[in-house]
Amino acid sequence: MSFTDPLPKNVSLQVFNHDDLIFESSGKWLYPLFEFEKFLETYSGPRDMLSSHDSALGKAAAVLSLRFGIKKINAEILSEVALNYINSFNAEVRYNHLVPKLMCATENILEEYDDEDLMYSLLRQRAKLIQGVDVSVKNLNHPFINKKDLSFELKAGSHLMILGENGTGKTTLLRLLCGIEKNYKGEILIDNKSPDSLKKFTIGYIPQFTDNSLFSLSCREVVSFGISSKTKNKNEIIEKALLRLSALHLADRSFSTLSGGEKQKIHMARCLAQNSKIFLLDEPTANLDAENKKIVMDILCSLTISEIPTIIVVTHDKELVQMRGWDKLVIGVESD
Repeated sequence: MSFTDPLPKNVSLQVFNHDDLIFESSGKWLYPLFEFEKFLETYSGPRDMLSSHDSALGKAAAVLSLRFGIKKINAEILSEVALNYINSFNAEVRYNHLVPKLMCATENILEEYDDEDLMYSLLRQRAKLIQGVDVSVKNLNHPFINKKDLSFELKAGSHLMILGENGTGKTTLLRLLCGIEKNYKGEILIDNKSPDSLKKFTIGYIPQFTDNSLFSLSCREVVSFGISSKTKNKNEIIEKALLRLSALHLADRSFSTLSGGEKQKIHMARCLAQNSKIFLLDEPTANLDAENKKIVMDILCSLTISEIPTIIVVTHDKELVQMRGWDKLVIGVESD
């Protein structure tokens, strides 16, 4: 059996390692490939020579196939757009029928894109494989917010930077969104609910970094804050979150001994472990050196590509502001 053999009836995707079948699906559109990505999370077998046989392969499926490590592709129907993309990676491809395009909106959307991470993020959003939720703020007024009738809308998985001078109410806005501050006029809805009525831990709030030498808990304990004690696989969730942020080696370290960037890693691991739908970060790079600042920026970039929670960041950091793909909201006057 190999990727060159005909597909069985009602099977839309097969994946092999050499000639060993390791995965197959009868799903539609891109879901079989996303199922394969999920399969890889727990698959411990060899994957040194992955090949696939797909019923229909456009550019979207080509992007995912190559991203997931598939080196040889066979398609019943292949689009010229996908063929050009695959050829740019010098991957092996064969097909039975070549068409100019697949009759699919996704094919048209991706045709002009060449950034792999951006395309992957767009595809996850179109497949609704995102962690985030909608945010709606309408005619918001608060004594400490220097903008009257503040209104904005964020779709699930969007990411927003809130800018402005000190004292204009940026931190207050985050505290209103997470339900700490309650004295306001207007409407705040997160996932079509008020902050007070949200399920516990829907929001992962990371306030401005303050060092506390008395905070002697281990990093493992900090990450566990958002997980119910009744959860059976609690340790597995903690370690998966730490591993996701390349911080598993910090698990048993005292939190107070970490660098600023490492502490932000642990806070974000906590939000991932509690499966937060929206991340609220207040000046996440403040007082960090260049190395630790890069760690935080890389984490934020990675979250917008993979888990894709809704993220709102308050910042003055000019480097952070220049990150691609973020919406901006200015409260008061933006600082130079």
